[in-house]
Amino acid sequence: MRHITRGLVTAGAVLSSLLAIPGTAQAAAPVVKEATSDSADWSVIDVRLNHGSAVGEDVKKITAKLRPLGSAETDPPVATITDFTQTYWASSWEGVWSSPPVHLDTLGEYTIDVEATTSGGESTVQQNAGVLRYEKQPVIADFSVTPTEPTIDDKLVTATGDLLLRDPGTRSTTPMPGASVDIDLGGSVEETVTTDDQGHFSLAREVSQGGWARAEYRSDLGYATVPWVDIKPKAAPTRLILDKKNFHVVANAEMKVTGRLEYRSGTEWKPLAGIPLELDYKDSHITDATEATTDAAGRFAFVRRVYGDTKFEVAFPPYPYNPWIQRTATADVTAEVTSTSRFTEFTAAQNEHAQLDITGSVDLSGNYHSGRIKVGIQYSADGRTGWKTKKTVTTGFGSQFIVEGLKGNPDGYWRLRYAGDTKRDIKGTTSKAMRKVKALTRIKGAGASPEPVRVGRTLTVKGVLQEAKPASTTGWTSWKAYGGKRVQILFRPRGEKTWYLMDTVKTKANGSFAKGIKAPMDGTWVPVHLEPDSKHFAGAGAEDYVDAR
Repeated sequence: MRHITRGLVTAGAVLSSLLAIPGTAQAAAPVVKEATSDSADWSVIDVRLNHGSAVGEDVKKITAKLRPLGSAETDPPVATITDFTQTYWASSWEGVWSSPPVHLDTLGEYTIDVEATTSGGESTVQQNAGVLRYEKQPVIADFSVTPTEPTIDDKLVTATGDLLLRDPGTRSTTPMPGASVDIDLGGSVEETVTTDDQGHFSLAREVSQGGWARAEYRSDLGYATVPWVDIKPKAAPTRLILDKKNFHVVANAEMKVTGRLEYRSGTEWKPLAGIPLELDYKDSHITDATEATTDAAGRFAFVRRVYGDTKFEVAFPPYPYNPWIQRTATADVTAEVTSTSRFTEFTAAQNEHAQLDITGSVDLSGNYHSGRIKVGIQYSADGRTGWKTKKTVTTGFGSQFIVEGLKGNPDGYWRLRYAGDTKRDIKGTTSKAMRKVKALTRIKGAGASPEPVRVGRTLTVKGVLQEAKPASTTGWTSWKAYGGKRVQILFRPRGEKTWYLMDTVKTKANGSFAKGIKAPMDGTWVPVHLEPDSKHFAGAGAEDYVDAR
């Protein structure tokens, strides 16, 4: 027993306590937390202790004394039990100690008084620590579940057992007929059955999943249960069979992946219906799954757009979980893409001299290509046949190109064409044709008179300004007068190359004009229509050399 010495507390003692190793348990008397009948066998005493011992100490002895419930603490016990074994470890200093079945002469309830002693000599006596229920106890015997590994072909599980009433003294049992027993088969089946005349019960049901199977009985007589039995479905091997695994499609086109899902049943393979599958990128951190569910024949179909060369994988999605099959089967799909091109820009502006300024841009859909490409600028008189390349431009995908001052035609159709690249699997493209045309102008009967002429004398430059408008497709209307427009009179002195503007005259309604100008010297005269509107080309008359004396 503990021996306590009373005396003066010294400073050394205080210092020693401050320097004690942290976490070291100090010797203490055990604490009886509870004493009760064991739930599985009411004739067994369970004592829960927190012994709080120093390191290395343990519970050395437990003594339980039984007296009828309601008796005085001083009444003598009807039984004393000292044989206890630890049956549960809550921690290194707490646990449960259990006795063998107790044999008493009379059924009933008994108060439990407990004395517990540690190996360090610390002892505790706990009166009224709990109650022993020494009565006939309902128990479930011979509980079994078959099979514990159901299969996808046979999901039927049968649970059986016997509900009995056990005498704690004789350990004999009698059947409990007409009693209700609750049966749980892995959480997918929960039903109540009734025992027969022999106390036997049985339940056979198909389960939808695995889990713990158990049987329970509850009534005024008490509660009975069984150790849980684990139902583990045996997952069947699976396989994915594709109708086609290699595809070659145009960029942005749809690819249809079809096949069937099967599971192995014995030595044969059978279709799997109603199973979710997904088609997603293979070995990629990017997820963009296309989903499908197998039909009654195990068939599935995925329809997916493909934008570039890609490796896909048909597999099971993470959810929902299916315990009946192995969800490890996969099937690879390879998609190769023919890239497509298209012109996203094409403009053509034509000036008064039929010269063209052209801009354009071609984009690529599909596999990335950073190289240079060649684009042809083509012309056709009727927009249907006879296309000829007038100029070839080197550019890149997604880059704008500009061509200025390209020699054109008064009327015709223009387009852009990229031939493609068979080596890089790029499909070519052609822009829409664009007609560029304006009305023609000319000066008919142009001339300067008189000739010769004296220097400083007046000469007259005259002519008729006419226009010819384009037809709706190709060709021109007849020449007609073009009145109310300005005509410029140009002069080039003999021996020079430069033209000089001498005067401007406005045409009459019939297109005619005449302008008198003093002759400066020998040279060439010509009337021109240099500043047409946006719907006409510039026009000119014949040059006329005049000798000035």
